[in-house]
Amino acid sequence: MYSDDEEAEVAVDIRCLWCSRIPAISMGQKEPIKPALASVRNKDPSIVATHYDPHRRRLYYGLDDGAVCFWIMTESTPNSNASRFVGAHKGPVSAICTPLPTDGDLGKGGLIVTGSVDSSIKIWDYQGKVMLEPTVCVQTLYGHSGTVTSLVILGDYIISSSTDGCIKMWRQEEGRRQLVYPWFELQATVSGMEGWVRCMSHDTSGDVGDLGAIYAADESGGVTRIVPEALWDDSIQRLSTRMEFRVDRRVEHLHDRSISIVRFVSKWDLVLTVAFDQCIRAWDVKTESVRHCWANERQCQFTTLEVNVEFDEILAGDTSGVLSIFSIRTGRLMVTKHMAQPVACNSKRGLMGGSGASSGSIQSVASVLGRQLYAITTTRELGLWIIDHELDYNIARGGHEKAVISLYTCSGGVAGPGADLDYRIFSTSLDNTVRLWDPYDMACIRVMEETTSEISAMTFFEGWNLLVTGHDNGDIRLWNLDTAHATTLKDKHTNAVTALTLALVHRNEELLISASYDGWVVLWDIRSLRGEPPHMVAKFRAHGPEAPSGSRVPGSFTGDSDIVMPERPSLTGLAVAGASGVIETASVDTKATPGALRIALTAPEPEILALKYDPLKKAIVTAGTEKVIKVWAATGYDYLGCHRGHKNAVTCLALDANFLFSGSDDCTICLWDTVPAAVDKSHISGSRLGGTHVAQPIAIPTSPGIALKGTFSTRPLKVLQAHRRSVTGLDVLPASGHLVSCSLDGQLLVWDYVSGQLMHRFTHDTEEFRCLALRYDRPEVLVGTLQANILRYTIHEQAVAVPGLGRGLSKGNGRPSVADVGLGLNSAINGLALHGSDDNDA
Repeated sequence: MYSDDEEAEVAVDIRCLWCSRIPAISMGQKEPIKPALASVRNKDPSIVATHYDPHRRRLYYGLDDGAVCFWIMTESTPNSNASRFVGAHKGPVSAICTPLPTDGDLGKGGLIVTGSVDSSIKIWDYQGKVMLEPTVCVQTLYGHSGTVTSLVILGDYIISSSTDGCIKMWRQEEGRRQLVYPWFELQATVSGMEGWVRCMSHDTSGDVGDLGAIYAADESGGVTRIVPEALWDDSIQRLSTRMEFRVDRRVEHLHDRSISIVRFVSKWDLVLTVAFDQCIRAWDVKTESVRHCWANERQCQFTTLEVNVEFDEILAGDTSGVLSIFSIRTGRLMVTKHMAQPVACNSKRGLMGGSGASSGSIQSVASVLGRQLYAITTTRELGLWIIDHELDYNIARGGHEKAVISLYTCSGGVAGPGADLDYRIFSTSLDNTVRLWDPYDMACIRVMEETTSEISAMTFFEGWNLLVTGHDNGDIRLWNLDTAHATTLKDKHTNAVTALTLALVHRNEELLISASYDGWVVLWDIRSLRGEPPHMVAKFRAHGPEAPSGSRVPGSFTGDSDIVMPERPSLTGLAVAGASGVIETASVDTKATPGALRIALTAPEPEILALKYDPLKKAIVTAGTEKVIKVWAATGYDYLGCHRGHKNAVTCLALDANFLFSGSDDCTICLWDTVPAAVDKSHISGSRLGGTHVAQPIAIPTSPGIALKGTFSTRPLKVLQAHRRSVTGLDVLPASGHLVSCSLDGQLLVWDYVSGQLMHRFTHDTEEFRCLALRYDRPEVLVGTLQANILRYTIHEQAVAVPGLGRGLSKGNGRPSVADVGLGLNSAINGLALHGSDDNDA
């Protein structure tokens, strides 16, 4: 699918429908063909020339032992005897051509014309009536003194080029209409070419009277234009079938080396050439200038060219087995695909499974059967591939080499003195680079590389133009995009940083919040005000043995009574509830309780995987491997309560007004009320410790089983189930309020979370979705994948937020309330379980 921007590149999905090995002996011949060259006696023959006949749906191929064969192309998998033998030359086949039905008697009879290294041109009639004698050699044309390099059929003429430096025109002789087959004689010769004539190409616009033009490329890197002109016949007072060929123009040294392929496309007014300088050039015949030039990024030789005039694309195969697709409209390389992957084969010959081809170069790419279907041949194999353009996503090319782990889209603030709105896009990957993308055409305009430690998290401070990255060694770096200078914060986490977010905790006070595998949440002031360097403001333990567990005192709250025990026992004691309902800490004999100690010592340390700041409730939300979502006050950092309901680690979070969404490794998405209204706010308030830069809330250092009075514990308002693997990304469309989720199962889903209805499903069979981000400048969702791609999905609704506003604050038409969602719960979900007594609205 094309995006809204005309210059945006189009995503293509390339996959193999079937792949089959070329048999050494094709059906229809009396005996195996004797190799004409000693060099091929001890190996299987290889494909050296191909041509597709669209009217008979035959793919003709010539082998290096002189055999001419063909496949009958079908979309279904062929059997091992699908190849048919036509005939044989004394040397390797170098050119194959079939006529159109309008090309005189050649077209009416469906004849086949082939050229060879033995300098001969043969005309064949494949009848297929008798298996032992299926072919008739109609005529052999002799005239060249070198290898016949290419053939063109135009009306009653056969035009041939050769390494002898000549182009010859063979015409059907008149007066032989009574014969079964036409007879050809040499009519004209174009000589004086500089060196070998390596290839020719003919095309026409299809207009009445337009015979097109022939372009011939030679060894000097030049191209010669030959124009056919029909002659007037006075006896019949109309144009006859006879033609004259005139050398119209010559372009000297289009390449600095010999040209190997030439392709004239009349619709584009372009001559496409491939030379041994590993470049493709697009020569504009009207302006007589090079419109595009593409160098092979793998620094190897291109071997074949095919064009797609519907999508304005050039398909080029090379010796490394890679197919490259270039856009004529944008002049860019769109996509590459390694087509020649080695695959396993159960037998030496026969059909092969999988979606690859044999290792080696691509010999030819030909459009066959219908739209977006291509026959791709290597030296020993033929495969039918589909190159699908009609997709519901686009690809941002030129990006990362490893998995994309984080995306950030700017909200549209003023980017500079020119008052331009800032919609830049940032992405980071396991290849240790952060890339900046131009929102206009999704071109990568800047790359920042980290060399010290692996990047594990990323965010962007739009107000100060600071890029913030977290690293696997616990470091946090601030990147100044103006100076390209990176500053490492003095303090650090003791484990990998997993999440970064920005929080406007007070007026004109925006802090950075970081979370790590070590279970700590740290708040930083990174603005460098009044010459003060970036520093830590506060830190608290959110997950782990010393952190509040969310257990509650029995009898103190209303709601479910099954959530009473901590996830991880203490090493020094167990939480015991007394008869009065007060938690006491009882000493434990470690020798008498080896099971509890073993569990405590061997259980993995709880890790934080997701972090969010709620600007409405002034709350910090954390979640991770404990399967519990915890909520903390942004002022004082007091523990407010928890949300329980996931059966596995919580991997991502999203906010929408009063609602909190969580995705998990259990493949579900849960909906919560972030901070329930009935919460007792007489909880223990944290006090700041001594020091100017570091403040830490006072925690209860004893047992993790202690439950703070006034905390809440809730169950999900709703559970959404459609993903098959871990949910990795969540966000909310600001205008409509629909939830967007992505997963490792390659699905991007759009939800109406009030009704629980799945609105739309985007699927990708070969990509694993790792993260997502919504764009503010257009209705588009960006998805980063483990396969190092950034996919662009267009959402067909108004999904653009007001510039400068965070998505968590925006509310669309008909945005539901907590009560609305609660009314839609079925009997399987027990609704919101509040544990507190405060009636004030949060």
